[in-house]
Amino acid sequence: MPDTGLLFVYGELGPDVTEEEFNDWYDNEHAPARLTVPGFTNAIRYKATDGVAPSWLSIYDLTTSAIVNDKPYQTLATNPTLRDRDIVPRLLRLNRRAYDLVQSLSKPDLDASTLPGKFLLLVSWLIQPELEDEFNKWYEEEHLAEIAKVPGFQRGRRYKLINSVELTHKPDPATAKPTHNYVVLYDVESDAFNQEPTFATAIQTPWTVKMIKTAKELKIRRFALHKNMERPL
Repeated sequence: MPDTGLLFVYGELGPDVTEEEFNDWYDNEHAPARLTVPGFTNAIRYKATDGVAPSWLSIYDLTTSAIVNDKPYQTLATNPTLRDRDIVPRLLRLNRRAYDLVQSLSKPDLDASTLPGKFLLLVSWLIQPELEDEFNKWYEEEHLAEIAKVPGFQRGRRYKLINSVELTHKPDPATAKPTHNYVVLYDVESDAFNQEPTFATAIQTPWTVKMIKTAKELKIRRFALHKNMERPL
C-alpha cells in the first residue's frame, strides 16, 4: 500500500548555528530517531538551490498522516534530546507540517531506484476554500498530466495540509502568515526543470492562467538532494 502521509519540515539556521553543526545533528541524530517510529518510511533532506529562505527542507514519507498523533511519535516529539534542546531554540526557523496525499503521478516505467530525484521542485499554494473544488479538478484533469510531459519529470505528488507548528518560537498572530494549504513535490532530474520550454507551455493554458490568478498565493522553490535515509530493516 502506498504511503499517504507526509511530514514536512522547513529549517533556517540563522547566525547562531553553523551548517556543519546543523547537518551533524540532523543526519546523525534527529532524522534517524524518527525512523525508529512505526510508519515512518524514510527521511529525505534537501538544500535550497534558489537562494531563498528557508534553506533546508526535510520530508518524511508516512504510511498515514495519523502517525504524527500516535503515541510513539508524540513520545519522541515531546521528549527532546539534549542536542534538540540546545540546537532548536538557536535556529531561526523550524516549521513542521503534516500533509495528506491527494494525488500522485509517476513517469511510466520509472525505475524506483532513481527516487528520490536528484532535484526537487516544490510548488506551494494558498487556496481559498471556495476555490478548492476547482483547484483539485484542474490538477486532476489537466495540470499534473501537463507537467509530467516536461523532460526530466520523474514523479509528482500533491498534498493537503493537516496542521503546521513552528518549533523555534511562538509566532505572533499579528504578523504570522497563513501556511500554504497545498504543496506539490516534483522529483526531477535537473535543477532547470522549470525553465524547460514545455514547462512554460504547461503553465500557459487558459485554465492554468485562471488558477494562478485566483490563488491567494503561489510559491515555486528549487532544492537539491542532500541525503536520503531509509528506515532500517
